[in-house]
Order: sequence, then structure tokens, then C-alpha cells
Amino acid sequence: MRLRLLVVILGVLAAGCARVDHAAAPLLLESDPPTSTAPVPAGVDFPVDAVPRPIVLFAPKLVTVEWMGLGEEKLAHGHGYRFTGVEPPTPGPAEVVLIDGPASFPLVGMRDALAGMSAGAREGEPLELVSAELGRATFRTDRGDLELPAWLFRSAFGSVYAWPALTPDAFWKQGEVIPGAQDAKTSDGVHLEVELGAPYPPCPGDEPVVREPVVTETETSVVIGVRETGPVGNCAHATIYRFQYYPVTLSKPLGARLLVFEKDNGIIPVTPR
Repeated sequence: MRLRLLVVILGVLAAGCARVDHAAAPLLLESDPPTSTAPVPAGVDFPVDAVPRPIVLFAPKLVTVEWMGLGEEKLAHGHGYRFTGVEPPTPGPAEVVLIDGPASFPLVGMRDALAGMSAGAREGEPLELVSAELGRATFRTDRGDLELPAWLFRSAFGSVYAWPALTPDAFWKQGEVIPGAQDAKTSDGVHLEVELGAPYPPCPGDEPVVREPVVTETETSVVIGVRETGPVGNCAHATIYRFQYYPVTLSKPLGARLLVFEKDNGIIPVTPR
């Protein structure tokens, strides 16, 4: 009798455990849509209402205007700069034509430009600069190449370098060099062609991988992500970057907003076509 009662109790407990397991882990059918837990891109905070629009400066901030091609000068780079010429006076404000119209900016003195160029220099003999004059040079920005007032320095070897002469408040993040990603083109600010890179060719016997842009718009930026569908495959691929442009249509003109690559928050430069 005791043995029969023990078997019944064990059977009831086993049945109870089975019911608890099924309640805690419901069966998911293949037709059930997957639940996404990926965060929605927050975009990048940018002062879109500022007038004039801050200049978003890409590398290089120090632009080579003329290069004499000497190995000694190349080795001297990275150790800072020392000026041995006649110091020119600090000029007054200068006008710059931006995407939102012309604007007047104060300029930094030659010594301030020299200090900026030498920031973060490694220990070693600095490159000698023998002259300096105010001129203009072309710099990379998130709205394409832009001509700006610049201090033009000539080295003892004869090469000429340009450094922006605008005060830091003319730039986004006080002139910090911003990482750039790919590029984009547009004719109206709504329809864009964005470079995202081409998918790898399919492995033998596999269907082609489809790559498409994913767009998240905020008030201050437009974030571009990438969605890929199709088999990954395990065949070898060449590590050569292959570019491709993809059409992107925005809900409203890009305007002063930043175009951002979701993968690394790099800013995508936009140029008119």
C-alpha cells in the first residue's frame, strides 16, 4: 500500500513540473514574428537652428598646399612646429560663404594657429616654418569642400601648409576634427544617393545578399543604417572595399541636419549634384 501511494505522489509531482515548464517557456511557432530588442538610433545632437550654421570640419585640419617631396621634412612631421620668420599682425574679421549664406567671422592670430598645429606633438625636433601669411585654403566639411580664410605657413624645405584662421566658435565642437564616413549626393535635399558599400558576392550555390538602407530621422540628424538579407555563406571573400550608392528618400529636406552613419556615428558628407 505504501509503495503504491509513493508511485502516485511521484506521478503527480512529475505532472506538476511539466505544467510549470510549459508555462515558463511557451512554444514559439516558426510563423511567429521575432521580437526586436535593438534600440532605435538616437541620432546626433546638432544646433540646427544656429545662424550661421556651425562648420563641421573633417580631417585633415592641416592641409598641404605645396609639397616639396623631401623625406627629411616628412620625418619632421608629428614633432610640432617652430616659427622663425617675421610674425604678421592679427587681421580683422573675414567673410565666408556657407550653405546658409555669407557670414563674417573673427580670425585667430598666427601664434594661436601655430599652437593648434603643434597640439599633441611627439618629442623630437620640430619642423621649422620660415614665413606666414593670411590667405585662403580648401577644407573638407560635411557639406563638401569649403574655402576658408587660413594661415599659410612655408617650411624651411619650401612646402606650404594651411591651418584654418577662423576662431573655434565658428566650428561645431570648437573645431574638433570630426570622423567622416562614406559620402552622399543630393539635388533637392529630400532624395539622396548614399554610399554604404556593396554586399559581398554570394558563395557558389547561394542566393545574392540584398543590402538596403534603414533611415531614422530626428530633428537634428538623419541616421543611416544597413539591413542585409540573404545567406551569409562561409566561402572566402576578398577584403577589397566595393562601393555602391543607394537611394534614400527623407520625409522632409535634410536642411541643416547632420547625416550620420549608424555603425560608428561618423558624419556622412553631403554634396550637391
